[in-house]
Amino acid sequence: MFRFHHFGSFLVKALFRSAWPVIVFSLLMTGISVYYTVTHLSMRTSRNDLVGTDLRIMRLSEEMDRQFGSRDNLAVVVENSDPKHSIQFVEALAAELRQYPQQFREIFYRVNPEKFKHWALLYLDQKQLLELKTQLSNHQKELRSISSDPRLNRFFQVVNEEITRTMMGQLFTGFLQEEQDKEKIPDLGLLQASLEQLEISLAEGSSFTSPLKSLFPGDMTDLNQAGYFFTENDKYLLLLVTTRQEDYTAAAEDVKLLRQVLDRVKARFPGIKAGVTGPGALEADEMSEAMADVGLASTVSLVGQMLLMILFFRSLKRTMVQGAVLIIGLCWTFGIAAVVVGHLNLLSIVFGPLLLGITVDFGIHWYARLEEEQGQQPHCTMGNLACTIKQASRGILYAALAAVISVCPLIFTGFKGLEELGLIITLGILVNIFASLVLLPSLAIVTERWTPTASEGECAVKPRAFLSLRWQRPGLLVALGIIVAILGGICLFYVPFDLNPLHLQNPVTESVVWEQKLIRESKYSTSYGAMLVSGTEDLPRLSEALKNLDTVSHVESILSFLPTQVESKQKLLAELKPLVKGVSFAADPPTPSNPRELASILERIRFKLSQAANSDWKPEDKPIQEKLLKVDDLLLRNIKLLNPENNPQSAARLAVFEQKFISDLRGQWELLQGNLDRPFKPPRLEDLPQNVRQRFISSEGQYLIRIFPSRDIWNHEPLGEFVRDLRSINPDVIGDPVLLYVFTLAFRNACLWAAGASLLGITLMVAFMLRSLRLTVLALIPLIVGTALTLILMWLLGVPFNQANVLFLPLILGEAVEYGIIILVRWQQEKSARVITLPAGTAKGVLLASLTTAVGFGSLMISGHQGTFSLGLLSTVGSLSVLLAALSILPALLRLVRERFPEPEI
Repeated sequence: MFRFHHFGSFLVKALFRSAWPVIVFSLLMTGISVYYTVTHLSMRTSRNDLVGTDLRIMRLSEEMDRQFGSRDNLAVVVENSDPKHSIQFVEALAAELRQYPQQFREIFYRVNPEKFKHWALLYLDQKQLLELKTQLSNHQKELRSISSDPRLNRFFQVVNEEITRTMMGQLFTGFLQEEQDKEKIPDLGLLQASLEQLEISLAEGSSFTSPLKSLFPGDMTDLNQAGYFFTENDKYLLLLVTTRQEDYTAAAEDVKLLRQVLDRVKARFPGIKAGVTGPGALEADEMSEAMADVGLASTVSLVGQMLLMILFFRSLKRTMVQGAVLIIGLCWTFGIAAVVVGHLNLLSIVFGPLLLGITVDFGIHWYARLEEEQGQQPHCTMGNLACTIKQASRGILYAALAAVISVCPLIFTGFKGLEELGLIITLGILVNIFASLVLLPSLAIVTERWTPTASEGECAVKPRAFLSLRWQRPGLLVALGIIVAILGGICLFYVPFDLNPLHLQNPVTESVVWEQKLIRESKYSTSYGAMLVSGTEDLPRLSEALKNLDTVSHVESILSFLPTQVESKQKLLAELKPLVKGVSFAADPPTPSNPRELASILERIRFKLSQAANSDWKPEDKPIQEKLLKVDDLLLRNIKLLNPENNPQSAARLAVFEQKFISDLRGQWELLQGNLDRPFKPPRLEDLPQNVRQRFISSEGQYLIRIFPSRDIWNHEPLGEFVRDLRSINPDVIGDPVLLYVFTLAFRNACLWAAGASLLGITLMVAFMLRSLRLTVLALIPLIVGTALTLILMWLLGVPFNQANVLFLPLILGEAVEYGIIILVRWQQEKSARVITLPAGTAKGVLLASLTTAVGFGSLMISGHQGTFSLGLLSTVGSLSVLLAALSILPALLRLVRERFPEPEI
């Protein structure tokens, strides 16, 4: 203590001689710091930047990016209420995006089916091939008849003959049965589809959709709508975009531009709902919102702290000095961050409000002591300033070192994001020690209207007790503190740790909204696992093993674009060939069908089907009856439209429809015949489009497998199951889910380790400084009771720990011990302070420090980013809890143990 007293005397003499040089030097360094920050400090938004690059998984990820490129960082999600409308929208959007080749380097939303159409049947599953065989068998007569006489009238006439034959056969065989079966009706799918398109053409004369979809499976009938990326349940249509991904600024600009283009295209398509998500959008949105919110929070924090100091000190001048010191210290810290680290990440971006919340305490304790030394005098004296410098510096230095020790363990966590945050805040506290112990007194010497007196002498001001408390029953408060500590220890086991990163973001952010929609409504995620395979020999085995995992929804590789079970399908196609052989369509008829003749044929069909529809049907056969009634209604409407008196353009529109219908049928039949001629020459890797091969085959011959989860992997338990399952197949699996799993576990463990290391380090530091085990335990009382009270409130309010607010653990350690040190140092070194237990000046400094810290942290609650909000909430609750313990439980305990400590000399 005597050594520090001599140091205080030396500091007093030095500052009174060199106040102005210190101020000028500080301003010069501030200007240099601001300039260097603006020109050199960058932003990094990727979560990959938060994990150490020396990890094997990071090296594997970098190798995958090197070979395959970092693709599809953005995704446009379109709600698919109408597939045709959705496809038109996506095509229009893609055309607009192609106008920005520098920003949008690759747009991937469709695999062109034209290249695969000659193998279309091989891409059908075996069930579809069997259905095709059944349909061709059932419609053999119609197909052969219309192939020789390709007219619409002939088609419907054959349909009528087939209905007559089927129903008459059933009529005669029914007499031979004891119980006649229900009316046997042929398959009406092709008839219904044809009537629907005929009605549209007769009424509007415009659009045409192939009615052969009821006959041919899959997308064979309309390749224009094939190859698009619909989710498994067809709920959403996806367009994947690869952008520059250079840095945060470029990423944010690209996301903004994509949304602007999307809005322009949506304006041309009323009713379309679409949004942007994907890893790049999630990261850019999170960083943009965090930067905006933290910038505003820093301003609110500074203004709030200044208002509190004006209220407590009743001096605008002293408040402005303190504010200037905080701003200068913050500028120095930004400059140091630019020099030492060079960038900010998703974690270190919040260092500003956190640093303000910590360092504002130093100036408060200094001015609180000056106010106490000044007493009721209108102006302070030179002696008051000298006593403040000597007496306050020790407690401030100890508190600052406690804050450093509470934060610096983050540097050694092995978690890059925390290392950088810990390094920036640690260096920031260290430079703020200089600002608080040298710059602040220099500014006070220059700005205070002090009267000259001797700078040396005894500082024997008699302090007043805090709120005139007499601490008559301190045992009750101590007992209450013990109960709170016990309950807090119990609550620790009931406060969960939420590791879902989406819960950190603003829930109304566009990228979060659409990512959640994909997960909830289609079980699709923009995040997937990835494996690298050296050859095609292992691809089928690995793909099949992955597909059998419950946690996997689907697997993509280069094999996904080649047909499977080729040999089995070739046998089925060989059985199809006789049904197609010998059927070839003649040229278009010289004259179109007559509307009146067609109406007559439709009336005959309607007569037969209406009889069947009006017969008695069993309850289980109601769907067939409903279909009959629907076809009957279609027939009636078409008959009316074929009447020239009702529809003067019926003949012309019928001719157009007939030409499209026959041409469509001929084209589909020729495609079918071509497919049956090529089943024994299936497509090879070389036949696939170049953009597909580039995605799944690297220039070095590596093959990529993408594995998509079947559950919501943003939640930690499903994520852990997914990663463990993938690692059981291949330990070297990588991808965003694996990185997220490693990140969340490493982050949680790093924070818990840092909290433990901080507690140990602070305990050792306090023990070394105070040279007493009992005083060390007393200094930890605000920490123990305040943390316990915080845990109780978290449990009552249902606030979990998460990846953001867990940062409060090492930070609150420093604050809690700071209050204990400030109170104990005064109590230990001054006899007058021990008599009243808690001097008003010390209590006022602690109270104001806590409130300003609460404002500093609490300003983060203005953020829509849920992680930042929760950090502000929990830190504020923790700060006020620690304050309550420091101003009640600790003084009560000091009153109880006062007689066991030797009297101070002063």
